[in-house]
Formats: sequence, structure tokens, C-alpha cells
Amino acid sequence: MMLAASDVAWSNEAWAAIPALNLAQHGYMGTTVLASNGTWLVGIERHTYWMMPLHLLTQAAWYKMIGFSLFRQRLLSVLFGVVALGAWFIITLRLSGNRATALVSVLVIGFERNFLNAAANGRMDMMTAALGFSAIASYLMLAQREPGKALLVSHSLAAAAILTHPCGVLFAAALVAIPFRTGNWRWSVANCAALAVPYIVALASWGWYIAQAPSDFHAQFFGNVSGFAGEYLQRERFSGVLAPWKAIWLEVKLRYLDSFGFGNLRTIPSLIAALWLIFATGAATIAVSWRSLRQTNAVRVLSLCALVVFLTMALFEGMKFRHYLVHSLPFLGALAAIGWMGVWEERRSLRPLLFIALATVLATQTAAVVEHFRRDPLKAELGSAANWLKTALTPDDHLIAPAEFGYALGFGSFLSDDVHLGFITGLSPDFIVTGGWYREWIQNSSRREPAAYRYAQKLLHEDYTLVKTAGEYMIYQRNAR
Repeated sequence: MMLAASDVAWSNEAWAAIPALNLAQHGYMGTTVLASNGTWLVGIERHTYWMMPLHLLTQAAWYKMIGFSLFRQRLLSVLFGVVALGAWFIITLRLSGNRATALVSVLVIGFERNFLNAAANGRMDMMTAALGFSAIASYLMLAQREPGKALLVSHSLAAAAILTHPCGVLFAAALVAIPFRTGNWRWSVANCAALAVPYIVALASWGWYIAQAPSDFHAQFFGNVSGFAGEYLQRERFSGVLAPWKAIWLEVKLRYLDSFGFGNLRTIPSLIAALWLIFATGAATIAVSWRSLRQTNAVRVLSLCALVVFLTMALFEGMKFRHYLVHSLPFLGALAAIGWMGVWEERRSLRPLLFIALATVLATQTAAVVEHFRRDPLKAELGSAANWLKTALTPDDHLIAPAEFGYALGFGSFLSDDVHLGFITGLSPDFIVTGGWYREWIQNSSRREPAAYRYAQKLLHEDYTLVKTAGEYMIYQRNAR
């Protein structure tokens, strides 16, 4: 909750909120702030196709019930975070048969910073993870007594996860693998139907929405696959398929080591972040290498799932985004809990050391969250910049800024999220706000779109004047003509 109240807002959250808000208030699922003219976001003001629909529909119902704000949007993710932790308690309990191990797994997973960030973020990642982990938990609960029902329920939840975000495929893949490891799979027409029907229904439901504007869907969905990746970073989403060993190395380095501060261990925040990964990797290594643990059903199933998820992300998600770690790290956390508890049970003399290790990890992660809340970057950055704009903007002014400014200023027609700064759309705003994402995109455009780069440089250095800085945000005002 502290992170939900204080973490910096970002464009992805607003992009996810606007179509849901429009659906709740006006009955259509368009993203009305993003500038789309001349881009691959064709028709986005009418239909939002570059995102999967279930999170948008869930948000719309949520806003109908409790109203809209940034915190209320994030509160939905907090609730899905609770669901995800409940699923992990069930998963670890079912596999290990030990309530203490299940509790430790919840602590290790729930205090990991990327998990907390996902639970405090308005994107769809935590909802996807909660549905996916619930799919695995439901299968483990039902497989022994009602295998057909287990397949139907679990794959229905996995299909829902896919309709929330394509990363739901990770859980569908893990679910396909688990029965072969546990020996519960039986080839039969009924079992194959129970597995396939949820995905057929999900595809048909999605297809109904796509049929409303298929050409817009094609432009947006495949533009997101290729266009966004090429614009944002010099990497491609599916590049790992052609170079698997390089993809695995980049997965380890960029998504894991760099995300946990190993690129700069001279700072306290980096050391605190690295501490969780060191602890979890060490304890998980014990689980998979200690023979008495390695042969247990818990380690066999979890290590298989972890491998499936890791390799799928490495090969098919070339962007290496950090916010997808919420899908993979909990498997490592659960294995770590099993390894930690294994040593706790077998090596009583080491219990004080084990307690100190776990307590240190939990305490440092908590301290980092408390310090973040104390600094309140949401208020210091977005709040400060938005308050200045409230006094400077007149009713006739137009603003180009990252979409998150809509949380403070409203998502009205005066606001356009246009990273091209009007180069394609022809917009000539009275004020421009650049954030880190804008400046990174502009810098990358020097190689990709030299004309757009020159346009942005002239605009910001000759036609506009920097009038305010708040954290990463820089506000420019158009020079008098």
C-alpha cells in the first residue's frame, strides 16, 4: 500500500487506465490521449487493440464500483497481489505438505521488490500473475480427485491470464508440463477437450471484439509486437529464437542481474536489491542440489515450471522488461523456501544463522519500501510538475506530455501523449513536458528517424524554453512569436 501511494506514475499505467475509464464512463474502449495520426496506433481513439482486453474490462467494472484515481487503479493490483500470494501458499503447501514451508514461501515472494512493485502498479502484470498462479494452484488442488475438472478449471484461469497479457502463455506452458512431471496426465478425448475448450472460448471472445475493426487490430497489435520494440530499444521481442544462447545470457544479465543492482553494487539501494537474489538463488540451489530435497515432488515440479518460464521469457521476450519478473521470480522464491526449510529441519545447529539470513532479507526489503514512501517520489516529481502546470495552463492551451499527467490534470482533449512532439501529427502545443521515456526515445531516433530527431532538437532548444524541472520531468514553454 505504501508503494501504491508513493511510487512514481508512468505512461504505461495511464495507457492501461484510459480505455477502461472511457468504457466505464462513455461505453467505448478507446485510448483518447495517445497521438495516433501517422503511427501504427491506427484507430486507437475508438478501439484499444494493442493491449489484451480482460484487464481493461476488469478495470472498467472496478471504476464503476469505486470511482477512478491513480491510487484506486493501483488498489486493484494490490488485491490481485493478495490473490497471487494466496495461490503460492496453496501451491507450496500442496507440493510440500508443510505449512511452515508454505508460509516461508509467501514471505520470500511477498517481500521481493519486483513483486511489490507489480502489486503497486496500475498495469496488468499482477492480474496476469494472479490468474496464472491461481491456475497452477487450482490444478494441484483438484488433480488427484477430479483430473478432468482440474484441467478445465486451471486452463480456464490460464486462458484468462492470456486475455490479460500475452505473458499468460507462460502459465499455460507450465500447466501443460506439470501433469507429465506428476504422472497425472491421461490421454483421452475428455482430457484433451477440457484442456482445449477454455482457449477456444477465450479466442472466440477476443475475436468478437477484434471483428469490430479488424484492420485497426492488425495495425495496433502487430505494431506493438514490432513497432514499439524497435522504437523504444534496439532489441526485438522474438530475437531470442534465432540466437538462443545469446538470449539466455541477455536474460540473466539484463532482466536479472541488472534489475537487482549487480551493475553497481557500490550503492546501498543496489546492495539491498542484490541481497534478495543472492539469498533466493543460494537457498534454491540447496533445494535442487541436496538429494533428499531434489527428489521431492515439490522441487521436481517447481524446478520444471521455473525452467519452462525462464526459457520461454528468454527466447520470446527480447525486450527484457523488468516488470515481467513478477511471473518468474516467485518460482525461485518458492524453491528458496524449500531449500531454507530443508536446512532448518536437518541442520538444527544452523538455525540461528538461517533465521538471521531470512530476517535480514525481509528487514532490508521493508526498509527500502519505507524509505521510498518517505521520499514520496510521486508527489515530488509528478505532483510538483503538475501543480506548476495547473497555475500556468489557460483553458485554451494545449499540452504534449507523458500520459500520466492525466492523473493530476485530467485526461481531456488538451492533453496529448505524443513522443514525436508533433513531428507526425502536426501538433503545436503551448507546453511540452519530457520525461525519461521521451528523452530516451528522442535520443534513439537520431539513428532510426534522423528527421524526427532534428525536429525535436530544434523545437526544444530554439522554439521552446525550459521553464521548470521536477525530478525527471522537464517543462518547456513555447517562445512568444
